[in-house]
Amino acid sequence: MKRFLAAASLLLIVCVSLSLWPGCVRLQTPPSSQGPGSLSEVTTASSVSPDGQPLSAASVFVASTPTIYVTAKVTNAPENTSITARWFYVKDDTGKAVNQQLSEDSATAKGTKYVSFSRQSTGAWGSGEYSVSLLMNDKEVTNVQFTVQPVQKANVPAPTISYFKAVPEAISSGQAVTLSWSVTGANTVQISTIGNVATAGNVIVTPVNSVEYQLTATNGAGSTSMKVNINVTSFNPDKPELVITDFHVNGDKAYYKIKNIGGVNAKQSTTFLYIEGVKKTSSLVDILAVGEEREQYFPNFVWTYGANRTFKIPLRICADGLDQIGEYDENNNCLVVDW
Repeated sequence: MKRFLAAASLLLIVCVSLSLWPGCVRLQTPPSSQGPGSLSEVTTASSVSPDGQPLSAASVFVASTPTIYVTAKVTNAPENTSITARWFYVKDDTGKAVNQQLSEDSATAKGTKYVSFSRQSTGAWGSGEYSVSLLMNDKEVTNVQFTVQPVQKANVPAPTISYFKAVPEAISSGQAVTLSWSVTGANTVQISTIGNVATAGNVIVTPVNSVEYQLTATNGAGSTSMKVNINVTSFNPDKPELVITDFHVNGDKAYYKIKNIGGVNAKQSTTFLYIEGVKKTSSLVDILAVGEEREQYFPNFVWTYGANRTFKIPLRICADGLDQIGEYDENNNCLVVDW
């Protein structure tokens, strides 16, 4: 029995050593996936650390991504080992094959470390499927795929016009009208015959005939419009007609323009200034000839509302505040404005 066991042991040793005899089986050690000169942990990312490790690993990117990285871990690489990345555009977003090589980058490595390669978009990535082949000493070792999706447009609604109004809407020829408006969500705002304006504000106009003004607000989603109509009537050539055509502030003084649009001279009159519905001061107006327009200010009033305030002040400037002049239209003497 002892002799049999000894012979069997000797036969096993010979089989292991030679692996050539009939009935002998060669014993193999599984190859290491991270043996000398191997690549592992291959991934794509939108950013990497200073030592080449992925910080924002991903396999799906949007077309606006500025730079896409490919990273890998090199293990036990001999000195001057060459690592190469070949970038391919494989399919477009319709599934059509492209198979276009985009670029090739190389680096040298030694020992165990992370390597990274990057590619920047020229404006935007084409949407579809991509592949990057990694070669070691000009022999392809592995590859990695990623997908680029088109940038989705934000669901932005068309602009909203909170209001667009004219005060007053019915005037005599030559009388001033205040157009005021407020818009949200617009890139540009235009008023017909006036041009580009801010998203909120007011402007004084003096139409001589009936007119329609249209405000149009536009952004990437489209346009929104609103209209106002101003009815202009003729005046009686046998009477004076006083209207306020403008208002502005310079320093601590409040100025206005008054015009006689009637057919005869207007005698001396008084102009009143109302702030938030309260009469604050007055201004004496000398005789105004037919068609004459004159700028005046309120001499006994100091304007104390700062220019940098965040709110508007409702004002009303009224000609012939004491009803000293018999006019054709007694309802068109006031200019209303938010200042």
